[in-house]
Amino acid sequence: MGSILSRRIAGVEDIDIQANSAYRFPPKSGNYFASHFFMGGEKFDTPHPEGYLFGENMDLNFLGNRPVQFPYVTPAPHEPVKTLRSLVNIRKDSLRLVRYKDDSDTSGEEGVKPKVQYSVEFTFDADARVAITLYCQAFEEFSNGMAVYSPKDPTMVSETVHYKRGVSQQFSMPSFKIDFSEWKEEDLNFDLDRGVFPMVIQAVVDEGDDCLGHAHILLAAFERHVDGSFSVKPLKQKQIVDRVSYLLQEIYGIENKNNQETKPSDDENSDNSNECVVCLSDLRDTLILPCRHLCLCNSCADTLRYQANNCPICRLPFR
Repeated sequence: MGSILSRRIAGVEDIDIQANSAYRFPPKSGNYFASHFFMGGEKFDTPHPEGYLFGENMDLNFLGNRPVQFPYVTPAPHEPVKTLRSLVNIRKDSLRLVRYKDDSDTSGEEGVKPKVQYSVEFTFDADARVAITLYCQAFEEFSNGMAVYSPKDPTMVSETVHYKRGVSQQFSMPSFKIDFSEWKEEDLNFDLDRGVFPMVIQAVVDEGDDCLGHAHILLAAFERHVDGSFSVKPLKQKQIVDRVSYLLQEIYGIENKNNQETKPSDDENSDNSNECVVCLSDLRDTLILPCRHLCLCNSCADTLRYQANNCPICRLPFR
């Protein structure tokens, strides 16, 4: 399971923010970014004002209106960074639609196409008992740090299914089907102005008081193909730990680092190694932001900071 680094900060001021005042970027007025940030126990100045360090600024729209308390107090210099456990993870590459064709209503009628519906399947891992619910065309609000979803139609929410802890569990619910013939074209994709998510998969940890405020959320949209069929595509994933919402991002290169059993490719130019792309000797352990390429060792990354400002993989400037 994944893990998230966090620092417990006490004594912050509690700001009263309306639950439905969602963040929108770019803002109509004012600033949403400070002049510095904390990472790994150190304070860094922000070189680019109004710049989101871990991705595109528009990604912030997928977070709640209050992911952490503000303003911050300066953390103690020797306060340890603790790892927060990610108790549930939905494997977004396993998300798929299963097609069902209903011939019962059209039997005996010539020229009438059978009704086509879709159900959702995916694979997930859980280190605790979990309750999974599907929502379609849903609005998002935050209440007491937890995401609450309300579908436009009461029939667009599935029953909640409970699972025990386990790895590589399969979710399948044929009883909950999606009929896209009743959907408008704009309902298939996420529109920030409308604030309606085409599909939400919410997995809430159901392990008692010790794990309250833990959940995993996958936001997805749908795509119509030229042959009339549909597919599902993940948009973003969020992890809620101790009622704090985190946006999950891809790390490019970590698949090579974790896949030790990958057979070497016949192509000499393929990158199946774990070595730093600069020195080709030490293991890669340093991530470049905001492109999120895991391609450097600590020594080369420290040297590159003073010699260049571009990622050696994609050539984008780093921060």
